[in-house]
Order: sequence, then C-alpha cells, then structure tokens
Amino acid sequence: MSTISIKQAEIIVSEYGKLLSTTKPSIYGIAISQLPYEKEQIKIAIQTLILALDNKNEKDQKIQDSLSQAYVFLAQFIEDGKAKIAESGRIILEKETSKTNEENINDQNNEDLELANQAVQTINAIKTDMENLMNEIRLLIS
Repeated sequence: MSTISIKQAEIIVSEYGKLLSTTKPSIYGIAISQLPYEKEQIKIAIQTLILALDNKNEKDQKIQDSLSQAYVFLAQFIEDGKAKIAESGRIILEKETSKTNEENINDQNNEDLELANQAVQTINAIKTDMENLMNEIRLLIS
C-alpha cells in the first residue's frame, strides 16, 4: 500500500466529500471523471485517515463510519462510457417496466434489449465492487 501524509489524505478526502455532498447515488454508476482524484488515491487517503483514528473514541467511531461509507461509495464511480450506456439502459428498463407484458413483446428491439442488459451488468458489477470494498474496509478496521 502506498502511503501519504495525514494532511494529504485530509485534502483528498475533503474534496471527495464535497463531491459526495452534491452527487446523487446511482446504482447505474456515476462517471469516474467527476472524481477530484484517481480512485486509488482516494482509497489510500481514506485508509490513511481510518488508521489514524482512535476506535475507542465515540467521535472517531462516527468519523470511521462516514469514511467507510465514502470508501464503499467509490464503487459507484465507473468508466464514463459505461456510465452513459448504463444510463441509457436505465431509461429503457424504467420504460419497459411501466408497460404491460404484451406491449413489451411487441415493442422491444434488440438494441434496447442490449442496452438494458448492459445496464443490469453494470449494476451487478457495482454491487460486487461495493461488497469487495466493504470487505476491504472491514479488514482494515478489524
């Protein structure tokens, strides 16, 4: 693991926190280009700050919880192209679920089905990444 100073970590996490405060979570992904730093830099910064906390202090425990949530939230930042495709698929999926089954059979075309399928794959990849990040953070704080 690469190391950075606590001051550097605070700057990185502060900027990431500002982004999170203005970003709506999405199971379909958020364009990674929105991140103020590389994903790996943010992960290292969060890990650095978590390791600097006193787990017995109630205030530090709340900070640790917030940092852990921010760490797991990184999974939602995906390649810009994938985020665009997933958004198109989301629109199709929402449109299709509002129709009756008979209408679905008549109106679906292969391109829509492919976009919807890619959106579902993106959702599944994000969920898997979130689980992996949750496991990483659990190992770090245990």
